[in-house]
Amino acid sequence: MKIASRLLMLVCGLVVVIFCGTNAEAQTAEAKKEIWPEIDLYIPLNERFRLLLSGSSEKASETRDGLEGQVGAYVDYFLKDRITLRAGYRYGFSLGSTDPFVEHRVTLDQTFHKTLPRSFVLTDRNRQEFRSVDGDFSVRFRNRITIEKSFAIGKRSLVPYNSNEIFYDSRFSSVSRFQFALGTQILFAKREYWLINLRRQRVLDVYYLWQRDRRPESKSVHAIGVKFEIHF
Repeated sequence: MKIASRLLMLVCGLVVVIFCGTNAEAQTAEAKKEIWPEIDLYIPLNERFRLLLSGSSEKASETRDGLEGQVGAYVDYFLKDRITLRAGYRYGFSLGSTDPFVEHRVTLDQTFHKTLPRSFVLTDRNRQEFRSVDGDFSVRFRNRITIEKSFAIGKRSLVPYNSNEIFYDSRFSSVSRFQFALGTQILFAKREYWLINLRRQRVLDVYYLWQRDRRPESKSVHAIGVKFEIHF
């Protein structure tokens, strides 16, 4: 059996386990429908380093109502052709909430990329988050697996993908969140070959995300994400 087929079966199996394993809780959990807009600016510093400036908003996860905004700055280092390291800072804040909060977050990422048969690409991202939410410090560990494939359509490229992510939170000493996403990236200039360090590119990323929280309270989110990336 091909490696890509095995990985797809593994992803599908993980999705089934997550959905079935939390089905009983989901019957009573609060479910929300949200829209998550985001804009990212990628600025190359040299051949190995890149600056990312990001701004986004979503329904507040730290409060019971209102919107949550985030702005962040990150530096990417392309260690090798298949390995990317990232370090950065994100500031989170409530927008017009009756239960305001402030979050300071330092993040470290290690992302590994691997090409698979039939032009599939596997990405494994590990992230460590050092968080201070309203003065309370905690650490969160995240692992996200993504499988994608690029298709050329005229002068553009279409990249459908599936990702699955798990969160471990030191506040509860347990897994606190799962995320499952299906989406498509539209590259305005055709990508001739697989490349992680895009240049002079515009990318529209539209996706559906299902989020299941186990701690601090049981709830689920159905979100439509719209992200626009500008690569200089």
